Amino acid sequence: MLSVDAYCQCPTNGLALIVNKTNTTEGLSMAQLRRLMLGDLRNWPDKKKVSLIAPNPQSAAFKCVLSAVVRMSDAEYHRFIASIGFRGEEPLNLYLVDSGPAAAQMVAANPGGLAIVESGAIPAISSSVRILRINGKEPGESGYPL
Repeated sequence: MLSVDAYCQCPTNGLALIVNKTNTTEGLSMAQLRRLMLGDLRNWPDKKKVSLIAPNPQSAAFKCVLSAVVRMSDAEYHRFIASIGFRGEEPLNLYLVDSGPAAAQMVAANPGGLAIVESGAIPAISSSVRILRINGKEPGESGYPL
């Protein structure tokens, strides 16, 4: 399997997933993250509705998530999201933010929130949110996929 950097230009220190402190989920697989980003999974195991909080679409972090996780271009993803409504499905709860602290504020206020932030933001925001493992690995750990 190719590394994330082989697919895109990811932020140097990688990405992390953060959730509300009340969320009991400890981690996700890359496949589960993809299903969340595509709207195939809409609820957490405790039935709370998932709210995706993503970086600005022009950011390297968002482009990295699209190519490494969703495996779509920006235009393809936006067409896919728009088509959800045309198919008669409930729209995704997708919110865009410009910074890690803004994402952390939204996640802290939303029990179902899931945000993708640059790992460098973790020290400033870790007291208000929880960091999820991906494929059993924590950010910075060898084999962490983002």
